[in-house]
Amino acid sequence: MSMQEEVKREQEKLMDNATIFDILKMEHKDIKKLCRQIADSGRYQDNVFNDIKTAFAIHMAGEERYLYSRLENNAETRFLVLGAYEEHDLCRKIISDIDKSSDMDIKYAKAKVLGETIDMHVKVEEDNLFKRARHVLSDEDEREIARQFMAEKMQSLSGMAAEATSAPAM
Repeated sequence: MSMQEEVKREQEKLMDNATIFDILKMEHKDIKKLCRQIADSGRYQDNVFNDIKTAFAIHMAGEERYLYSRLENNAETRFLVLGAYEEHDLCRKIISDIDKSSDMDIKYAKAKVLGETIDMHVKVEEDNLFKRARHVLSDEDEREIARQFMAEKMQSLSGMAAEATSAPAM
């Protein structure tokens, strides 16, 4: 399924009154599936890694801007959010290291570590942060954050599509 099709599926779910947690869990599942594709294949795959990189960059940016920013100054969620920011930074560093390397074995090893790091981050986020965040946010907050998150995601994806079509051929 292409990223555009996945976003369309997410938008349809949003129309059914999804919360930010519904959307993030769906994205977590999709990103983890991509990471498993590389791990299970036994080799680095540039096309799959690029999908992970794109999906995770958009996911992290929206999550930080719309969810974490609402939770970082609340006593019940502050520590978990600060840890989540650090986990995002660690993932960004691993992604950058993969981009900088030309050794396919190193890229594969780092991609596996990225997948493991994402798995750990998702588990803490879904098992702990989301549960506490539900005490902090109202139902309407959860739905409004979902709408903002998806609007930014669509804008990011359409911007990427525009860049891809205007890029000179090599």
